[in-house]
Parts: sequence; C-alpha cells; structure tokens
Amino acid sequence: MIKFLKYFITLLGGFALGIISIALVCGIFISGLTSKMGSTKEEELSEPTILNLTLRTEVNERSGSNPLDEIISAASNESPVLGLDDIINGLKKASKDSQVKGIYLDCGSYGGGMATAEEIRNAILLFRKSGKSVVAYSGLYSELGYYIASACDKVILNPRGFLEVDGISAKFVMYKGLFEKLGVDFQIFRVGKFKSAVEPFIQKEMSEANREQVTAYITSLYKFQIKNIASSRKLQMDSVWQMAMQSKAQLPKDAKSLGLVDALEYETEAKNIAAKEAKMRPETAHWFDFAKYAKDADPYAYSENKIAVIYAVGEIMPGKQNPNEQIGSKTFITQLHKAQKDATIKAIVIRINSPGGSAFASDEMAHEIIACKKVKPVIVSFGDVSASGGYYMGCVADSIFALPNTITGSIGVFALLPNTEKLFGNTMGLNYQTVELGELSAGWRPDRPLSAKEQEKMQLMVNSIYDDFITTVATGRKLTKGRVSELAEGRVYTAENALPLGLIDGLGGIDRAITSAARKAKIQEYRVVKFPENEDWLSQILQADEVSKAKFRALAKTTGIDLKTLQQIDQIQYLQGPQYLLPWSVKMH
Repeated sequence: MIKFLKYFITLLGGFALGIISIALVCGIFISGLTSKMGSTKEEELSEPTILNLTLRTEVNERSGSNPLDEIISAASNESPVLGLDDIINGLKKASKDSQVKGIYLDCGSYGGGMATAEEIRNAILLFRKSGKSVVAYSGLYSELGYYIASACDKVILNPRGFLEVDGISAKFVMYKGLFEKLGVDFQIFRVGKFKSAVEPFIQKEMSEANREQVTAYITSLYKFQIKNIASSRKLQMDSVWQMAMQSKAQLPKDAKSLGLVDALEYETEAKNIAAKEAKMRPETAHWFDFAKYAKDADPYAYSENKIAVIYAVGEIMPGKQNPNEQIGSKTFITQLHKAQKDATIKAIVIRINSPGGSAFASDEMAHEIIACKKVKPVIVSFGDVSASGGYYMGCVADSIFALPNTITGSIGVFALLPNTEKLFGNTMGLNYQTVELGELSAGWRPDRPLSAKEQEKMQLMVNSIYDDFITTVATGRKLTKGRVSELAEGRVYTAENALPLGLIDGLGGIDRAITSAARKAKIQEYRVVKFPENEDWLSQILQADEVSKAKFRALAKTTGIDLKTLQQIDQIQYLQGPQYLLPWSVKMH
C-alpha cells in the first residue's frame, strides 16, 4: 500500500519534473548566474516610494530561497514568494525607512493560517504607528484576507467584487470511502475521547465528540476575529457578528453601507487613493515591489550576541526530514546541537508549527530540548498549529508563547495499522507465507488483521505512550498528572483558552518569544540567526529534496490539485509507529 502510493505520486510528478528540468537549464543561465551567486544585498530606495505588498494564498514561516521556486514564480509572472519572517522584518524596515511613505496591500486571496494572519495584522498595526499609511484593495476578500485588511487605514473593494465575511467552518477530508474501493481497512488503537485523527480512515462522517470539540474551538477563534474587526472598524461586536452569521455584507454596496469597507473603487482609483494617503501625487508616485524590498531584511544591528530561531514546521517523523514540510527528529536535533554548542548564541527560540506526528520522534526532540535548556534558555513560539506531538516537544521549554488564535493541546495518542488483505490477497493474488518462532514473532503482516493477542499488546503500548505524554506535560508545565489528565484525552484548545489552563505562558508572536529569550539570557543587544541555514543557490539546486519540493508545487499548478492534498497523500508512507497527531487535513474557512 505504502509503495503503491509512493509510485502513484512519482508517476503523477514525472511530467511536472520534466518541465522543471527544462526550466532549470534556462533558469540557471537567465537568472541563476546573474542574481543568485550568493548575493543577499538588501534593496535600498533612492526616492520617496509606496511599497506594493501582495499576499498569496499561503504564507510559509520562512521565505523560500530555492531558485527552482523562483523560476516557477518568474514563469507565472509572480512576485518572489515571501515568508512570514520577511513580511514582519520588511514592515519593520519600512517603518524606519524615510523613503517609504506608505504601503498598498492586496491581501484578498490570503488563505493561510489564522495565527499567521494575526502576526501579519499585528505587524501592520505596528507599522501604522510610525505615522505611515496602509491602504488595502482587492476585488475579492477572503475571510482571513479581510481580517488582515481591517487593520489598514482604508479598505477598498472593487465595485463588482465580493466580501467573504460569512462565518467560519472546518472542513475534514474523510478517506474511508477511498480506501474501501482499494480494498484497504485500518485497525485503530488510541487513547483519548477526543483523539479524532483516526476518524478519516475508519468513518465516513465525524463523531459527535469530534463535532463538539471542533464547534467549541472554531467558535472561540471566530469570536476573537470578529472582536478585532469590530475594534478596527469602530463597530459594535454584536453587529459585526450578525453581519457574518447572516452573510449581510457580501455585496459591495452592503459592505460599504455597513461600514466594513471605506470605498468602492477600481484598482487605478484605489492606487490614487493610496498615493494621496501617503501624501504623494498619484501621477508621479514611485512604486516598488515589497517582496524585493523585504527579501532578507534584517531589523537587527550587528552584535556578537545572537539568538537562534530554529524552525520546526510540518508533521513529525523520525530520522531525516523528507522534502514535504515535515520535521525530521534527526535533522532537528542536529540544528539544536549546532545552536547549543555555539558560544555566541546566548538563547534559542524554537518556532513550532506542527499538528504532531511520530510519538517516538516527538519524545526524542523533547529529550534534547530538556538537555539544551540546561546550557542556555530555550523559548518556544507556536505558529498556526502546535498540537499533539507539536505540543509535546514544546511543553518542556522554559516558556511557551502563542497567538490567541493558535490551535494547541490535543494531548492523546493513536496507532494506525492498514489491513490490505482484500487488496493484496483477493485483488492482486499475493500470498504471504511465514515461518514463526514465538507467538508474536510475525508481527504485522499486510495480508491479515492482527490477532486478539497482538491487538492487546498494541493497545498496552499505546496506553504506556499516553501515560508518558501526560507525565512529560505535567513535568514540563509544572502541573499534577491528575490535572493534565483532566485537560487531555485529545482535547483541542485555542491558545486564548489554553493560557488560563497553564498550557502556555503568554500570548504573542515570534517577536515576543525572541524578547523573552533575550531577557532570560540577560542580554540587551543581539541579532537573530535562523536555522536551518539557507545554503547557496547551486547546492540547493543539486539537492534531491529541493527538486522534489519544486516537483510537488509544479504538479499542483499543472493539475489544479491542492498542494496540501498531494503532500498529505505522499506523507502516508512516512507514518511510523504510534502517533501524536491532530486530525488529518483540517481546512479552516
């Protein structure tokens, strides 16, 4: 089954990989040799300028530095892909740059995470405190795109556009029907009433317990969002809530009359308004791409003292991480040791954005974090999601900070074993034979379900791992095991709700975590270094991992299949052993 999925993805990607290979040859000579020879010089402006910032559907934690991605972006006539790090640092740089007079923001198509949206929104509000203007314009605002835009001085909507402020939902992809057609079913072992990560594999509909907890946390998330919109737009929260629940503001004229947008204009007029807000003449205003301006922006002055930010993004797996946004325990530990041994690094911030994964790998990383914090401070910053295994590895740090709309918790465990008896035996005609010495020596076989004895042993193992989870959280968060047990069973929390429960230490983004790390290290002057470090462009091109990443992105573009869906199918092959994992494929709207 695992090999079948792997070959299936490889076959689909073959055509896209061929295209990339051709583009690579051209790209190396056209752009690689001219602009990627290791240069990281920041863009400097020579005249008063308005920066044009466009947010794409997804915003990753870090800006991409892979020339293959830049070739694909150039072919699509798109700006370089910006990560959250460069967006925040670019806005800091722009706030202090006397040549920057304002920002023109197109964030309507934003479809990334909720906590990421919150960090961008907070960075815009901070930029505005410099006295400079931010004007948002879009033909269509997504729910979170509008949330970001609501932090701007003015929000402009195309007169024929659409405003998607119409509530919130969580969409789950259920795989049971697919695997039934393939002749595959699953044996499940879990602990936790709310540990619902296995549901897509064994049910065609959500359980009531899962529906209950999802309803609770999306309600909390949306109330937080509506409260901030109401505050920024100087409206009553109850009024904005009713607008959303009844979809009253979707049409442009309604959005304006209800106070959610300031003007209905086409793009040319919107840019003229942005120029006037920046106190510039529209016909002579100079515009510059924010993505180019912010690339590799560094708001920190040079200092011998450093704070390391180690990024841990994706599902957790043992060993070296694979290309598709996963956290490999071996790779992470190598980066942690590098930062730990560097005497110029005075503290470490671990940025975790993960729904969890391998229980074994999560424990390995937590063990090394405990050892590391004996040498220097270790502070954790949670991103959009830091739950289950992501929470496990973070709970042992000195302090944890998260945005109010971060998803966390999910203290529980499960194991998932496929039974391919129908597929391999009946459909493919495979017949497995074993010679056994010991009643459990054969272990799992793909052509049959586990015996009652094997099931009993597996459940005992899962129970033991769950007890370890409870103990680790209790020790790391200085809570009793009894209290953690009350909060556990796979329950999911927003960070706003997790704070009074003692599961995190404070609300804030990565900047607050960095400030806390500096305070704990007792340093006032410092600069930030990021791990894993970006390699030079030629090394990246030659890495199979980078080619594979670009292959999936190209495949998504050419087939129209969602990138996350392709990666999730591919990631099934990497599931090893019991898992600390949130539900598969949760898409927040």
